[in-house]
Amino acid sequence: MTGRIKLLSVGSSSGVIESEGGVRLYFDAGAVLAYDVATLSVGQLVTFDSENGVGRKAVNVCVQRPHSSLPVEKKRKESMLRYVGFDQTRAIRTYRFERTSFGEDTETFAVTTDVTLFTKYHIGIQEGPSLCMRLLAVGLDDTSVSQMQRALTVQDIVSHLASRPSPSLRHHKRVPRPATTTLPV
Repeated sequence: MTGRIKLLSVGSSSGVIESEGGVRLYFDAGAVLAYDVATLSVGQLVTFDSENGVGRKAVNVCVQRPHSSLPVEKKRKESMLRYVGFDQTRAIRTYRFERTSFGEDTETFAVTTDVTLFTKYHIGIQEGPSLCMRLLAVGLDDTSVSQMQRALTVQDIVSHLASRPSPSLRHHKRVPRPATTTLPV
């Protein structure tokens, strides 16, 4: 179902949604998707399910953001880039990101990569989102519609490896543990 937030208690992230059909449903913080709690506001468009298919309580509340692109010349004052998940088909993984700015439409970005590159260059798969976010953050100010889909290349991975701090060259002396004695019982 679709509706708009009519009332919102900021302290508890609970409130009332009015559906398109005019029905009002209560929701609490536990019913809102975790990454959407911070972005709730009165008048915001949301999708939701009615608890048990009927009733006056909304669950699975998800903020709906219009997706569009902004002209290149328009400068952003404050924006937030967040990782929203991935899809994988065979060895190709697509990481998805959203950029939100106050008062502007949300933009989506995708970065694809061959996961075999992670193994080849000894990079943990858990580093994928931050590596892709770094790639996006470098060129976000001049991003146009044609750059909404990017690919993580071997050059990007080599650059990432070069930016890592080198392992310490110091040798640590091992301190022997004191011998433990057992007392007869």
